[in-house]
Amino acid sequence: MADTPYLQVKVNAVLVRHGLQMIGDDIPKVSRLAIYRRAQAIQQRMKVPGARPSYPIQWDSEKQRKAFFATKGFGKGIPYRRTGEYQAAWKVTSLGEIGYRVANDKKQAGPIAGDIFGTQSRIHRGRWTHFRKTIDEELKMLPEEIRKELTTSIKRHLP
Repeated sequence: MADTPYLQVKVNAVLVRHGLQMIGDDIPKVSRLAIYRRAQAIQQRMKVPGARPSYPIQWDSEKQRKAFFATKGFGKGIPYRRTGEYQAAWKVTSLGEIGYRVANDKKQAGPIAGDIFGTQSRIHRGRWTHFRKTIDEELKMLPEEIRKELTTSIKRHLP
């Protein structure tokens, strides 16, 4: 009978176990760092000033238009002058071991950026960065970023 081709693999079990333990210790660190980087990227994108409005203004409702003029620009003056407060209010804060929070606590943030469900005021739509869309785009990159960091970790622990 002819020789049967075969492959024999010998593994140093101690070395493999040690390598897996080292990588295992890196997984939470790598994941947390990647999440932090994505949170920072979201924050930076949200800080980009929107384009000037086009006229006529696309009010969400007649009630909104009347309220704007009746309150002299919702108390901010007419014409409104940008102060940069909205952009400066975007913050990344740690939630401990579970991740990070990206938020803008200014009252006007919801209509400008849109809420978590994607609703954005018509006045700001297409001019200001949309929060939900930005989150979705940045989080799509997270698995690949984590994979790259883990590959680096594996190479670092190889003998």
